[in-house]
Amino acid sequence: MKSKFRQIYYDMRHQPVIAWVTFLATALSVFLIMVVVMMQQIKIVPFAPESCRDRLLVGPYMCVEGQDFMSSGGMSYVTARQLYDGLDGVERTGYFSYWTDDVQVYAPKGSNMISRIRRKADAGFFEVFDFTLLEGRYFTAAEAEAMVPLAVISESTARNTLGSAPWTGRDIIIDNIIYTVVGVVRDVSTLALTAHGDVFIPVGPSDTADDWHEIMGSTAAAMVVADGVDFQHVRDQVKARYSQLDAQIAASGMRTNYFGSPFDQETLASGMCGSNNPPDTESPRKMRLMIYAILFLVPAINLSSMLHSRLRRRISEIGVRRAFGCTRSRIIGDIITENFIVTLAGGIVGVTLGVIFAATYSGLYENDANIGRGETPAFSALLHWSTIVAALIVCFILNIISASIPAWQASRMDVVDALNSK
Repeated sequence: MKSKFRQIYYDMRHQPVIAWVTFLATALSVFLIMVVVMMQQIKIVPFAPESCRDRLLVGPYMCVEGQDFMSSGGMSYVTARQLYDGLDGVERTGYFSYWTDDVQVYAPKGSNMISRIRRKADAGFFEVFDFTLLEGRYFTAAEAEAMVPLAVISESTARNTLGSAPWTGRDIIIDNIIYTVVGVVRDVSTLALTAHGDVFIPVGPSDTADDWHEIMGSTAAAMVVADGVDFQHVRDQVKARYSQLDAQIAASGMRTNYFGSPFDQETLASGMCGSNNPPDTESPRKMRLMIYAILFLVPAINLSSMLHSRLRRRISEIGVRRAFGCTRSRIIGDIITENFIVTLAGGIVGVTLGVIFAATYSGLYENDANIGRGETPAFSALLHWSTIVAALIVCFILNIISASIPAWQASRMDVVDALNSK
């Protein structure tokens, strides 16, 4: 092993460009793969207020078809409860507006008007998602059903509109309607795809402003599935309720199209679950595999070419070793081992760069500059030990792909030609 380190040191001194490019190319490849993995992980790992992501199912849409139309979108509040209330295996269920809207928020006696993201929600919504309540309370089920003008707002919204605490019990104006603030929660990161919002106001059965076709509206359902319950068990129940709903609306010439709702976090994060078509999770997976393949093969091809150039300067050495009885397999093994040491060192640098990136790059947790950053996934969740192991496996694979052919070609050289080369 000592001789291999000497050979690596010799190459780095006498072929610095090729040696360093090989080292840095490996580091960059591993770093980029780690970034791609982290960008995917950040969409699916649990973190407050979506700490239930591994057990979360969301029914965001529905699709209704008539004789001369097809309409897709959210559900009315009544329809959502008909489809998702009291499902077996579900611990908690909440109803909310899946689509958010921007509203102007200001205090009655204040002059600071700010734009904020509003989301309608019932009391169950705050049971599904674990917001950090800083002051006050959430509105109750009765208050949400009656749509009492109450609001739960984020900390940054409270500070920008009401000034210093205490904030609860004070009024704010949203869309020219006065709401009383009953609770203040920690800012919610935009990474929380389902729970994100700055202003939460009640929704109930009397909220029919966005309803159409009798059963559609702007309401979605979120539910936490009990431990050990298969997601498909829940979906089968929802599919049966869609059939019951079809029987009710058949007289009006309408029927629903069921597309596999409710969806898990991976499907939601893929952005490929539309309201009028089945979810497509395969396309994002194929795209990620294609990216991984490019990050594997392009560096491997370049590294293979560079190794071939390095070995051209070692032809005489290889010829001498072959003349003194060194076997072809020994030649191949030594070259692959030397290349693996360089690749592993580059991989360690790449992993280090990935750790620094995750710890310092705020764009990974990007949020509106005017809104508090909110809670984000734990550092350990993004850089799990399995990610480190995967990075080392990448080093091994890169080594095998890039070194095998040049090593085999070097071992097949004619001894006489190798000794006569310059």
